[in-house]
Amino acid sequence: MADHPHAGHRKRTMAKFRQFGMDIFADHEALEILLYFAVRQGDTNPTAHRLLDRFGSLHAVFEAPAEQLQEVEGIGPHTADLIKTVYAMFGRYRASVSRQERHSDRLNSYERIGEYFMPQLTDERDEVMLAAYLDGEGRVLKCEEIARGGHAHVAVDPYKIARSALLCHAVGVAVAHNHPAGAARPSEEDIFVTNRLRQVLAGLDIELVDHCVVARGKYASIGKVQNTRFIKQGR
Repeated sequence: MADHPHAGHRKRTMAKFRQFGMDIFADHEALEILLYFAVRQGDTNPTAHRLLDRFGSLHAVFEAPAEQLQEVEGIGPHTADLIKTVYAMFGRYRASVSRQERHSDRLNSYERIGEYFMPQLTDERDEVMLAAYLDGEGRVLKCEEIARGGHAHVAVDPYKIARSALLCHAVGVAVAHNHPAGAARPSEEDIFVTNRLRQVLAGLDIELVDHCVVARGKYASIGKVQNTRFIKQGR
Protein backbone atom coordinates (compact mmCIF):
# COMPACT_ATOMS: atom_id res chain seq x y z
CA MET A 1 0.00 0.00 0.00
CA ALA A 2 1.37 3.42 -0.95
CA ASP A 3 2.15 5.96 1.73
CA HIS A 4 -0.31 8.75 2.30
CA PRO A 5 0.74 11.89 0.33
CA HIS A 6 1.62 13.75 3.53
CA ALA A 7 3.47 10.85 5.22
CA GLY A 8 6.81 11.86 3.72
CA HIS A 9 6.40 15.43 4.92
CA ARG A 10 5.62 14.24 8.43
CA LYS A 11 8.64 11.94 8.51
CA ARG A 12 10.94 14.75 7.34
CA THR A 13 9.48 17.19 9.86
CA MET A 14 9.84 14.76 12.75
CA ALA A 15 13.40 13.98 11.69
CA LYS A 16 14.20 17.71 11.86
CA PHE A 17 12.58 17.91 15.29
CA ARG A 18 14.63 14.99 16.61
CA GLN A 19 17.83 16.52 15.29
CA PHE A 20 17.33 20.21 16.06
CA GLY A 21 14.52 20.46 18.61
CA MET A 22 11.51 22.76 18.54
CA ASP A 23 13.32 26.10 18.38
CA ILE A 24 13.87 25.96 14.63
CA PHE A 25 10.13 25.81 13.91
CA ALA A 26 7.69 28.70 13.62
CA ASP A 27 4.65 28.70 15.90
CA HIS A 28 2.33 27.35 13.21
CA GLU A 29 4.82 24.55 12.48
CA ALA A 30 5.03 23.65 16.18
CA LEU A 31 1.23 23.35 16.28
CA GLU A 32 1.28 21.36 13.04
CA ILE A 33 3.63 18.84 14.70
CA LEU A 34 1.46 18.58 17.80
CA LEU A 35 -1.60 17.93 15.67
CA TYR A 36 0.13 14.92 14.09
CA PHE A 37 -0.62 13.02 17.30
CA ALA A 38 -4.37 13.63 17.03
CA VAL A 39 -4.84 13.61 13.26
CA ARG A 40 -3.38 10.37 11.94
CA GLN A 41 -3.42 11.35 8.27
CA GLY A 42 -3.66 14.49 6.21
CA ASP A 43 -2.16 17.96 6.23
CA THR A 44 -2.41 19.62 9.65
CA ASN A 45 -0.80 22.87 8.50
CA PRO A 46 -4.10 24.62 7.58
CA THR A 47 -5.61 23.71 10.94
CA ALA A 48 -2.55 25.10 12.75
CA HIS A 49 -2.91 28.37 10.84
CA ARG A 50 -6.63 28.53 11.64
CA LEU A 51 -5.89 28.09 15.34
CA LEU A 52 -3.40 30.95 15.33
CA ASP A 53 -5.72 33.15 13.28
CA ARG A 54 -8.58 32.47 15.68
CA PHE A 55 -6.70 33.00 18.96
CA GLY A 56 -3.88 35.30 17.90
CA SER A 57 -0.86 33.58 19.45
CA LEU A 58 0.53 30.20 20.44
CA HIS A 59 0.04 30.73 24.16
CA ALA A 60 -3.55 31.83 23.58
CA VAL A 61 -4.25 28.59 21.71
CA PHE A 62 -3.13 26.55 24.72
CA GLU A 63 -5.01 28.78 27.16
CA ALA A 64 -8.27 28.63 25.20
CA PRO A 65 -11.13 26.51 26.64
CA ALA A 66 -11.72 23.20 24.88
CA GLU A 67 -15.15 24.39 23.73
CA GLN A 68 -13.63 27.35 21.89
CA LEU A 69 -10.92 25.20 20.35
CA GLN A 70 -13.60 22.98 18.84
CA GLU A 71 -15.13 25.98 17.10
CA VAL A 72 -12.10 25.95 14.78
CA GLU A 73 -12.45 23.84 11.64
CA GLY A 74 -10.45 20.62 11.98
CA ILE A 75 -10.49 20.55 15.79
CA GLY A 76 -12.67 17.87 17.34
CA PRO A 77 -12.98 16.72 20.96
CA HIS A 78 -9.97 14.39 20.70
CA THR A 79 -7.70 17.09 19.31
CA ALA A 80 -8.92 19.66 21.83
CA ASP A 81 -8.20 17.15 24.62
CA LEU A 82 -4.66 16.71 23.28
CA ILE A 83 -3.98 20.45 23.27
CA LYS A 84 -5.35 20.90 26.79
CA THR A 85 -3.47 17.84 28.07
CA VAL A 86 -0.14 19.11 26.74
CA TYR A 87 -0.79 22.51 28.31
CA ALA A 88 -1.73 20.93 31.65
CA MET A 89 1.32 18.66 31.60
CA PHE A 90 3.59 21.66 31.01
CA GLY A 91 2.09 23.29 34.10
CA ARG A 92 2.71 20.11 36.08
CA TYR A 93 6.30 20.04 34.81
CA ARG A 94 6.97 23.57 36.00
CA ALA A 95 5.33 22.89 39.35
CA SER A 96 7.45 19.74 39.73
CA VAL A 97 10.63 21.68 39.03
CA SER A 98 9.55 24.30 41.55
CA ARG A 99 8.88 21.66 44.23
CA GLN A 100 12.29 20.14 43.62
CA GLU A 101 13.96 23.50 44.00
CA ARG A 102 12.24 24.12 47.33
CA HIS A 103 14.52 21.64 49.02
CA SER A 104 17.77 23.19 47.82
CA ASP A 105 17.24 26.83 46.86
CA ARG A 106 16.82 29.59 49.40
CA LEU A 107 14.27 32.30 48.77
CA ASN A 108 16.69 35.03 49.69
CA SER A 109 16.41 37.19 46.58
CA TYR A 110 13.47 38.77 44.79
CA GLU A 111 14.38 36.85 41.64
CA ARG A 112 14.32 33.49 43.42
CA ILE A 113 10.99 34.31 45.02
CA GLY A 114 9.48 35.25 41.67
CA GLU A 115 10.86 32.14 39.98
CA TYR A 116 9.54 29.99 42.83
CA PHE A 117 5.96 31.25 42.65
CA MET A 118 5.61 31.89 38.93
CA PRO A 119 5.21 28.26 37.74
CA GLN A 120 2.67 27.61 40.49
CA LEU A 121 0.44 30.53 39.48
CA THR A 122 0.89 31.13 35.77
CA ASP A 123 -1.74 28.61 34.64
CA GLU A 124 -4.41 29.57 37.17
CA ARG A 125 -7.61 30.99 35.71
CA ASP A 126 -8.79 32.27 39.10
CA GLU A 127 -6.96 34.78 41.23
CA VAL A 128 -5.07 32.79 43.87
CA MET A 129 -2.81 33.76 46.74
CA LEU A 130 -0.02 31.46 47.99
CA ALA A 131 2.14 31.83 51.07
CA ALA A 132 5.58 30.29 51.63
CA TYR A 133 6.85 30.12 55.20
CA LEU A 134 10.62 30.43 55.54
CA ASP A 135 13.22 29.50 58.11
CA GLY A 136 16.13 31.75 59.03
CA GLU A 137 18.08 30.60 55.97
CA GLY A 138 15.28 31.38 53.56
CA ARG A 139 14.33 27.72 53.04
CA VAL A 140 10.67 26.90 52.49
CA LEU A 141 9.15 25.16 55.50
CA LYS A 142 5.70 25.00 53.94
CA CYS A 143 3.81 26.51 51.02
CA GLU A 144 0.02 26.68 50.95
CA GLU A 145 -2.89 28.24 49.10
CA ILE A 146 -4.30 31.01 51.28
CA ALA A 147 -7.25 32.18 49.22
CA ARG A 148 -8.92 31.72 45.86
CA GLY A 149 -11.23 34.26 44.26
CA GLY A 150 -12.68 35.13 40.89
CA HIS A 151 -10.94 36.45 37.80
CA ALA A 152 -10.05 39.82 39.31
CA HIS A 153 -10.13 39.63 43.11
CA VAL A 154 -9.12 37.45 46.03
CA ALA A 155 -9.88 38.18 49.69
CA VAL A 156 -6.86 37.83 51.97
CA ASP A 157 -6.97 37.12 55.71
CA PRO A 158 -3.62 38.26 57.18
CA TYR A 159 -4.35 36.45 60.45
CA LYS A 160 -4.67 33.11 58.64
CA ILE A 161 -1.16 33.64 57.27
CA ALA A 162 0.09 34.71 60.68
CA ARG A 163 -1.33 31.59 62.35
CA SER A 164 0.29 29.30 59.81
CA ALA A 165 3.59 31.13 60.17
CA LEU A 166 3.52 30.60 63.95
CA LEU A 167 2.69 26.92 63.58
CA CYS A 168 5.67 26.53 61.21
CA HIS A 169 7.98 28.52 63.50
CA ALA A 170 8.70 30.67 60.44
CA VAL A 171 11.09 33.60 60.51
CA GLY A 172 9.81 35.08 57.26
CA VAL A 173 6.86 34.80 54.90
CA ALA A 174 6.76 35.32 51.15
CA VAL A 175 3.37 35.62 49.47
CA ALA A 176 2.30 35.81 45.85
CA HIS A 177 -0.87 36.12 43.85
CA ASN A 178 -1.69 36.17 40.17
CA HIS A 179 -3.54 38.51 37.82
CA PRO A 180 -5.22 36.02 35.45
CA ALA A 181 -6.42 38.63 32.98
CA GLY A 182 -4.00 41.42 33.72
CA ALA A 183 -0.35 42.41 33.89
CA ALA A 184 2.32 41.69 36.49
CA ARG A 185 1.83 45.10 38.04
CA PRO A 186 0.74 45.68 41.67
CA SER A 187 -2.56 47.48 42.17
CA GLU A 188 -3.26 49.96 44.96
CA GLU A 189 -5.19 47.20 46.73
CA ASP A 190 -2.19 44.87 46.41
CA ILE A 191 0.02 47.46 48.11
CA PHE A 192 -2.58 48.01 50.85
CA VAL A 193 -2.78 44.25 51.51
CA THR A 194 1.03 44.06 51.59
CA ASN A 195 1.30 46.83 54.18
CA ARG A 196 -1.47 45.34 56.32
CA LEU A 197 0.09 41.88 56.23
CA ARG A 198 3.50 43.32 57.09
CA GLN A 199 2.02 45.05 60.15
CA VAL A 200 0.30 41.90 61.40
CA LEU A 201 3.43 39.76 60.97
CA ALA A 202 5.71 42.38 62.48
CA GLY A 203 3.65 42.22 65.66
CA LEU A 204 4.74 38.58 65.92
CA ASP A 205 8.38 39.33 65.04
CA ILE A 206 7.94 37.67 61.63
CA GLU A 207 9.01 39.47 58.50
CA LEU A 208 7.07 39.73 55.28
CA VAL A 209 9.88 39.00 52.86
CA ASP A 210 8.05 39.80 49.66
CA HIS A 211 4.69 39.99 47.94
CA CYS A 212 5.03 38.89 44.33
CA VAL A 213 2.50 39.51 41.54
CA VAL A 214 2.45 36.96 38.69
CA ALA A 215 0.87 37.32 35.25
CA ARG A 216 1.52 35.69 31.87
CA GLY A 217 4.92 34.26 32.65
CA LYS A 218 6.20 37.42 34.36
CA TYR A 219 6.39 38.59 37.93
CA ALA A 220 6.78 41.84 39.85
CA SER A 221 7.98 42.31 43.42
CA ILE A 222 6.22 44.70 45.81
CA GLY A 223 8.84 43.96 48.45
CA LYS A 224 11.65 45.03 46.14
CA VAL A 225 10.26 48.52 46.03
CA GLN A 226 9.76 48.53 49.79
CA ASN A 227 13.22 47.04 50.46
CA THR A 228 12.63 44.34 53.09
CA ARG A 229 15.38 43.65 55.60
CA PHE A 230 15.18 39.87 55.22
CA ILE A 231 16.73 39.93 51.75
CA LYS A 232 18.80 43.06 52.30
CA GLN A 233 20.67 41.30 55.10
CA GLY A 234 21.21 38.24 52.91
CA ARG A 235 19.79 35.66 55.28
